[in-house]
Amino acid sequence: MLWPAAGTEVFTTERLPLPEPLTEVAAYYWSVAWRRAERTPFRQEVLSHPVTHLTVEAAEGGVLHGLPVPAALVHGLVTRVFTVDLPVAGRVAGVAFHPGGLAALLGGGVRELTDAVVPAGPVLGRAVAPLTARVLAEADDEARRDVLADLLGGLLTPRLADVRADEGYRTVRRAVELMRSREHITIGPVATALHVSERTLQRLFGRYVGASPLWVLRRHRLQDAVAALDAGEGQDLSGLAASLGFADHAHLTRAFIQVIGVPPSRYRAGRR
Repeated sequence: MLWPAAGTEVFTTERLPLPEPLTEVAAYYWSVAWRRAERTPFRQEVLSHPVTHLTVEAAEGGVLHGLPVPAALVHGLVTRVFTVDLPVAGRVAGVAFHPGGLAALLGGGVRELTDAVVPAGPVLGRAVAPLTARVLAEADDEARRDVLADLLGGLLTPRLADVRADEGYRTVRRAVELMRSREHITIGPVATALHVSERTLQRLFGRYVGASPLWVLRRHRLQDAVAALDAGEGQDLSGLAASLGFADHAHLTRAFIQVIGVPPSRYRAGRR
């Protein structure tokens, strides 16, 4: 069954680990399946991580992201809030790559994928042609994960030595790990810790991630801000801004509005 049966209202998610050596480039398998009682579209919005995804998607009505489905798709990094109008029912199974992982697997840059959802074939080659039917034919997430892992593992095997020797990719991975810590609020200390220049980080992130290192750092700090507000913290927005590396309350507010669409005070009050 492609999605939950009629007569039910459900929204389920799953996350599973991936086998080695696929973990060299990919972080985890994930899935979501839904069916809603209402027949009107529902808008889903997510402040996503700075990564790319390979997905297999199906939906009642046959369209997602403006593309015909069922299909295998590649999602590039999303610079704003990821927004999708969900039809009544559907299913998505996907693999999230490490930051820079897809670029390392392909041996090329991914900047052209930023803010794009595209068919997987032109990106990953003819090997993905049977992927959609094979994934959707499976009855559970472990089996779907294994189909996706087999495909990506087949693409990775001839490039595994190159991926492991790719110092640019390793530098990006280490930089992102540092950026995830709230103690890092500017790029300079990250570059210093990795013994590279800020210009080198700029070049590497453009190729491997599809965005600047400062953008990635800001995205992590914005996620920290959203998490704090969701947890009922952030009553002192000036203090929150300072702790996250923003110059002041106004700086945080501008960044928040640009990405989230409302100021943090309004988000905190639940008017989103």
